[in-house]
Amino acid sequence: MRRVGKRIGCCVYIHRQYREEVIPQDVWEHAMEVLGGEPDGYVCLKYDAKKQNLTFQWSPDFDTAPEPTVGQCIMAQWDGTMRVMHPPKDPMIWHHKWMWVKDDYSGFDVEESKERSKTWEPHVTSEEKRKIGRKSFWESIKERWEKES
Repeated sequence: MRRVGKRIGCCVYIHRQYREEVIPQDVWEHAMEVLGGEPDGYVCLKYDAKKQNLTFQWSPDFDTAPEPTVGQCIMAQWDGTMRVMHPPKDPMIWHHKWMWVKDDYSGFDVEESKERSKTWEPHVTSEEKRKIGRKSFWESIKERWEKES
């Protein structure tokens, strides 16, 4: 079994199912104090190990879309404040969602998700990789790599 979580810089993105494996207990307890309890309906968590912030993230299509849409997010900040972020008109999307879960996750086909990453990654330039987090940009280049595959 590989380690769970998509790591980007100091942050780790995980499905809520794996919270206890990644989020330190003191960070979790602090977030619960800041938010007044665990939010309903969130799908994923973003843990910033440097700042000790914990963000609860909603995604309406995490299990069904190859590149899920990021919905509302609520951040419990280590300084005791809370920040709510609403999705912009051009929403963010997540890539490599298989990294957020373990191989035995049952919400989607993990192997299929891994194969999808292998299919598109060689066709996306370094410059494009910096922009693919926006749904509109991803849609604008996706057709090209689908034809090239």
